[in-house]
Amino acid sequence: MDLKRRRSEMTTIAEAFHRVNREEFVYKADGSLIPQITSDAGIRASLELLDVQEGQRVLEIGTGSGYSTALLASLVGPNGKVVSVDIEPELTTRARQMFEERNLHHVQFETQDGRKGWEDAAPYDRIVAWTTPDHIPNAWKQQLKEGGWIVSPFRVLPIADSNVVVRLIKMNGELKGGDVTQGSYIAMTDQTPEKFFGPWIHAEWVGEGEHPWWVSSSWMKKTFDSNWVNRFLNVNPTAPHFPEVGNDLRPYLLAVAPNGLTTAGHPEHGSFIGYSSQEGFALISLRDRQWLATDERHTNILISWWESWKKQKQPSYSYIKAHVVGNQVLVKIKNEEEF
Repeated sequence: MDLKRRRSEMTTIAEAFHRVNREEFVYKADGSLIPQITSDAGIRASLELLDVQEGQRVLEIGTGSGYSTALLASLVGPNGKVVSVDIEPELTTRARQMFEERNLHHVQFETQDGRKGWEDAAPYDRIVAWTTPDHIPNAWKQQLKEGGWIVSPFRVLPIADSNVVVRLIKMNGELKGGDVTQGSYIAMTDQTPEKFFGPWIHAEWVGEGEHPWWVSSSWMKKTFDSNWVNRFLNVNPTAPHFPEVGNDLRPYLLAVAPNGLTTAGHPEHGSFIGYSSQEGFALISLRDRQWLATDERHTNILISWWESWKKQKQPSYSYIKAHVVGNQVLVKIKNEEEF
């Protein structure tokens, strides 16, 4: 995408955010906040990948508060069409009423499992999801126009907290991988969720409670070690061995998927990524400059990953791309000609 086009796109998205009053959508009649809300930063990042044009037909998976729907409606204009699907009937009913009151008639709301899309209004130029399917739904591929784009979160490794948001493009009837950005949304379900849940639903080892501790790595699928868990829960944070935080290394680690790659949620210290084995771990906080480590061997392996990242010129999300394998989405580092 050239700079002039990108600036134009950003202006259009900025104008949509300026036109749509977020407060009108995200609060219920009793003043409480709608729980199904994507952050403005998350919405903006997905809309930048989606590159919606005036007059296009867009399928939205996950109505939520209706705020993102209103932004899409603004972007496609009165000559376009937005179909918004959600599994929760209260949300689609609420949004339908709100849009009717605002005389926005180019938006349609339907209650259905988002993985089924909405065939009656297909084909679509764009499909965007605010919830994570377990694989690429066949219905999305079938309902997307040739040359159309899908922007959706996917879990790109078989461990917890490995979600990213990707763009897929339909070319010659097949989906091809495109750009990647940071983002993580709840798992898609075919039933109205009883409660909201976090990345621990995909973790191998999980504690108890509404917001439990959790750890996830491929080797953990074969065993459970209470001593390992006790060390994890009781380890004291240490000073970092390099200046970056885990979020800086995360896109590279998701792309190269080194053996022992581990994600974790600590009850006191937050979210981590790093290396582990049955003998111990070395984990770096995603957001803070702190480590959780058991010994020098594990620490040195994590440092070696950091050194490899440095040698690769510190690839961020803009340096990785999605690729499709069957109905799964993975990520890899771009070739030089792809930048």
